[in-house]
Amino acid sequence: MKKTTLTFLAAATLLAAACSAPMPRGNWSEAPYKALCKLMKDCKKESAGAEYNMNYAVFDYDNTTVMQDVELAVMGWQLENLRLRFTPEEVWGLFAPQIPDLDTVLTGAGAEGITARMLIKDIESDYRAITAAAGVRCGEEITEEQLAEARKTPEYEDFRAKLMALYEGTYETFDYREGLMIIVALFHNMTTTEMSALVKQAVADQVAKECLQELVWESPEMGAAGKVSMPVSDGLALSDEMRRLYKALEANGIDVYIFSASLEAVVEAMACDPEYLGLDSTRVFAIRLKHNPEDLVKQEYTPFFIRPYKEGKTAAIKSYVAPLYGWRDPVLVAGDSNGDYNMLTEFPDMRLGLIIDKNQTGPIGELRQEALDAEKEGRNGLYVLQRRADPKPEFSRE
Repeated sequence: MKKTTLTFLAAATLLAAACSAPMPRGNWSEAPYKALCKLMKDCKKESAGAEYNMNYAVFDYDNTTVMQDVELAVMGWQLENLRLRFTPEEVWGLFAPQIPDLDTVLTGAGAEGITARMLIKDIESDYRAITAAAGVRCGEEITEEQLAEARKTPEYEDFRAKLMALYEGTYETFDYREGLMIIVALFHNMTTTEMSALVKQAVADQVAKECLQELVWESPEMGAAGKVSMPVSDGLALSDEMRRLYKALEANGIDVYIFSASLEAVVEAMACDPEYLGLDSTRVFAIRLKHNPEDLVKQEYTPFFIRPYKEGKTAAIKSYVAPLYGWRDPVLVAGDSNGDYNMLTEFPDMRLGLIIDKNQTGPIGELRQEALDAEKEGRNGLYVLQRRADPKPEFSRE
């Protein structure tokens, strides 16, 4: 056989192998790419001829599906641009009732010895000064000219840093349920439609940034709480690899679901947008707020709905999705943090656990090490690790 014929056959073989892969390699690390491709090929064979998909996959959202936390990205954008509808007179009523003890010293609030009472007092005073300086009327959206005036005041820097400190301090000291209501308060006096439009604008602005970084918001030495210094995540990204994975899974007989501890309306505004994932809203399970006839955003959770947070993720998957698939376990579970540990370990028939690496410690660190050991030994493990190329908004092959 001539050399040219051999060369042609070799090239054709390589091309056929490449075409048979369920998705392009892109920047996937080798171990997760191979494991995901194998999973999809196996599941496609199993579902051949079936009237409906037999298998499903479950993904966390923040720092798994997307890089960074969409909820915090939106919060930072709102505070940076003062896209708020509440009035200074409403501050205490929005924030104080969410705190179990206003005089407990908060952990993670940007300084020592700070309480929620101190922070809310400063937030109310700052917001009153900001709206007066900018000439913002009750219920009106701030203009660019008004925002420029507001940013000239020391109260502007104090306000955004201390509101972020109130959220982080409440979350760290008490529980995510109380902390989340601080975020919900930022949508006060908005309809759910207005909230969705605001989230879409915030997401677009954050995705447009060239890198993912951590800023520091520092307040002046003023008010009851004095000076606070808070880290703030900046930037948001949906990698091409993750976008293609979602599509490839569906194409190979694996339905995809999101289970997130962020607000459902915030996750849906991005995940269900065709510009990003275009996922149907029935595939998104997150923290659901109670619907009210006025369609206004209220600080109330939907009663009797399982909140997908830590062990709640497993319970919600078993209650809301598994029955649709003959009570089968998900074939793939993807997460990044200790909040995802339960769903990554509590499904005995799960075939693959995908961990997006943030080098975290705790229980997720144990799974991370398990994946690293399997990778080092060249064997197929239950868990695989995908690295990121921070601060670039993309995955890393290394």
